Amino acid sequence: MARYILKRALILIITMWIVVTATFFLMQILPGTPYNNPKLTQSAIEQLNATYGLDKPVMVQYWDYLVNLLHGDMGTSFQYQNQSVSTLIGQRLPISAQLGFQALVVGVLLGLWFGAVSARHQNKKLDGFLGIISTLGISTPSFILAIVLLFIFGYQLDWLPISGWGDSFSQTILPTLALAVTPMAITTRFVRSEMIEVLHSDYIQLARAKGIGEDQVIQKHAYRNSMIPILTLIGPLTAGLLTGSTLVENIFSIPGIGQQFVSSIPTKDYPVIMGTTIVYALMLMVMILITDILTAIVDPRVRLQ
Repeated sequence: MARYILKRALILIITMWIVVTATFFLMQILPGTPYNNPKLTQSAIEQLNATYGLDKPVMVQYWDYLVNLLHGDMGTSFQYQNQSVSTLIGQRLPISAQLGFQALVVGVLLGLWFGAVSARHQNKKLDGFLGIISTLGISTPSFILAIVLLFIFGYQLDWLPISGWGDSFSQTILPTLALAVTPMAITTRFVRSEMIEVLHSDYIQLARAKGIGEDQVIQKHAYRNSMIPILTLIGPLTAGLLTGSTLVENIFSIPGIGQQFVSSIPTKDYPVIMGTTIVYALMLMVMILITDILTAIVDPRVRLQ
């Protein structure tokens, strides 16, 4: 088990190095400069380049960035003067984490329930209705859902706040629902297929032959054995929430790292763009690592492979 975890951790480190390297050099080839003030003279720009280390050769900048990153220093923001990127992200990360966690919990729990109901009513009207809902949930981007929810429940019905974060729990409902629909739909489809397969397995037929009630068969045998493969969904679902939260946070004016990432692109705030990308990648890779470890614990065949 220790060897398996070490191998997965090594893959994580190599992947993160690739992400950091690719992000750094992509920032180098982007057109334009972060200095948008037309009043800046050439000497002032040269002084700013020297302050931020942009006057050094590219490879020297790359090496300095790697060294500083290992010490937890992601640089200084161009947009927010004298503000370190680590501080800016640290202030906003808990908000994004809370939003993502709420959406993941709501989406997975609803998906588990809908998937089980759909499997128990296979090829019936309820199964068809839930199939349509899950298909729409998978195919519709989260930011489109956010706009629809905002318009209906925020503007038309005026039931929930349309922006902001932290003043009341009601402000979290609409963005959470917008992000939860996709994981709910994916989980529904996955659980349905897994449970249908389990319900037709030999040990389920044996349990029924012994006279065990259908509800007990579903709860103690079918449902429990269908839950094990759900662990493999956690990584991809987390990835979807991370990428989807960027625009959703911007739509609802949520002060998370997604909104910060979007606002840093027009201003060409390279350190913030790189720092946010690295944090996103690290969160995703850690979730995948945790998922792999949990899967290996539940199914020993994984680590033998």
